[in-house]
Amino acid sequence: MMTEIIKVFGLLIISGVKFFFAPSTAILSGYSYLETIIITTSGGVGGLITFYYFGEFLQYVFTRSKKKKKEKKKFTRLNRRIIKVKSTYGLIGLAILTPCLFSIPLGSLLAARYFDKDKRTLPFMIASVVLWSFVLTTFSLLFN
Repeated sequence: MMTEIIKVFGLLIISGVKFFFAPSTAILSGYSYLETIIITTSGGVGGLITFYYFGEFLQYVFTRSKKKKKEKKKFTRLNRRIIKVKSTYGLIGLAILTPCLFSIPLGSLLAARYFDKDKRTLPFMIASVVLWSFVLTTFSLLFN
């Protein structure tokens, strides 16, 4: 019983951090289709919410500290890429790309940074995790 709890907890952590690998790991661990959907969706949504609100907190802390001292913005290659993704794909693109291409922590932090005022942010991100859970679990079962 304890090993089963540890196994599920590990799958929840994998789902919340690097979602792409979670469904195939759950299938290889012997879980059914429905169990895999429930575990990966729960872990993905839990990670998404955790990192989204952590990102909002970080943004609050950094904007408070920057008000004290004004610095000139530096545009690095990474900053330019992030801005390009934001302006090209928007919230829907970020939501679609987060679970499979980006990691959930990175996508959640970007969503908190650039789309925190949009009330659709969390629902879109959660819907994307649910959708990708079904897609990746189905593919994992087909190719396993």
